[in-house]
Amino acid sequence: MNKVFKILSTLSPWSRQAIGSKAFAGMTIAGTLLVLAAMTLTACFGGSTSEPTRYFTLAVENIDMPAAGEANGRLQVRKFTIDQAYQRNNIVYRESAYDFMFYDLDLWASRPEQMVAQVAAEYIVKSGLFASVDTRASGKPDFELLGHIDAIEEIDEGSSQYARLSLKLTLQKPDSDTPLWEKRFDERQSVSSREPRLVAEAISKLLGKYMEEALGAIADAGK
Repeated sequence: MNKVFKILSTLSPWSRQAIGSKAFAGMTIAGTLLVLAAMTLTACFGGSTSEPTRYFTLAVENIDMPAAGEANGRLQVRKFTIDQAYQRNNIVYRESAYDFMFYDLDLWASRPEQMVAQVAAEYIVKSGLFASVDTRASGKPDFELLGHIDAIEEIDEGSSQYARLSLKLTLQKPDSDTPLWEKRFDERQSVSSREPRLVAEAISKLLGKYMEEALGAIADAGK
């Protein structure tokens, strides 16, 4: 019985009050101890031990821009598409060609295809190649940039980790089936540890590298 009173002394007033309620009527000492232990654990740990959700995004990197010239018409960055397996906010990681997993608590701040399209548009704006750059439909543009993401992921190979971005970019005129320029990029960059923040940074650098080449090619295509 002394053990019971020691446990009672550690409980909140609400918990002690509950001891005298009908909820404990007819319970044995052993049963009462089990209920009190559960109450004590809940109070100690706040009722939850879940880790916080973390969100990550992409950023514009410092890249070499094409030589400034006369801005050429209006460009619309169309909504990028993405392979069905990556149509999620969860950051995907793979440990082999046969695995496909994703983090429960480490997420992209928005859908990957939306992030990549937005950052691509920011690069184009900074390049000054076009008089205006739109990400939403607003009349018929002079040019369109389309993008499709085949993969955006973390790759874990033993003690080595990589970030991978597979992206196809297409510049075309509206209602035309013949691209003015098109290329598929697929590279990966090493990261020092299995940390989603480093993966987001590496993917940002890969996208910057792709856009540097794309802007140079687009500048040449417009001449």
